[in-house]
Amino acid sequence: MTMPKKTHTKLHYCDLNACEGICCSDGAFLLPEEEDLIHQVVARHPEHFTHLPKNYIFDGEWEGNTGRKTAVYPFSYKNKPDHFANTRCAFSEQDGKCSLQTLAVKLDKHKWHYKPMGCWLFPLSSDDKGLVSPPRTRREDPNNLGTRYPGFATFTPCGKHDAKGKVWWIQLKEEVAEYRRADVS
Repeated sequence: MTMPKKTHTKLHYCDLNACEGICCSDGAFLLPEEEDLIHQVVARHPEHFTHLPKNYIFDGEWEGNTGRKTAVYPFSYKNKPDHFANTRCAFSEQDGKCSLQTLAVKLDKHKWHYKPMGCWLFPLSSDDKGLVSPPRTRREDPNNLGTRYPGFATFTPCGKHDAKGKVWWIQLKEEVAEYRRADVS
């Protein structure tokens, strides 16, 4: 018997003009050290973060999981999946760019220096064993909760499998390299 060949997820790189930062529609859960860093950065550069609400990080909950996360504000996307919220991360600028990332670039630091790992790594994720490839199908999407919420990554332009795209580890080579660099140090 011949074993079926594993088919890897193929992706297109993020086009912020097309997706409007839809991956940021629900804000981001944070690790404690990420929250600390963000508070420090906002305090040091308040002029860059005038768009933030007073409580830009709060206690969040999703499907029984709780943690600290970034606030969101109402936002109407031109094209979004029906089950996605009409909101956007408080750190998003008008053009969809992350203000944590734009500040890092402005200060001549690596673009993800202040950005939470879950944000810059998307549509990849990580667990206690290391890097987790993006799901190829909706069935594989870890956020597929059935008809009421059929997935997350597989509904975003940069996380949706496309046979004409590049294999994920090539398309996301910068993310993979940064993850390995961060994981080693």
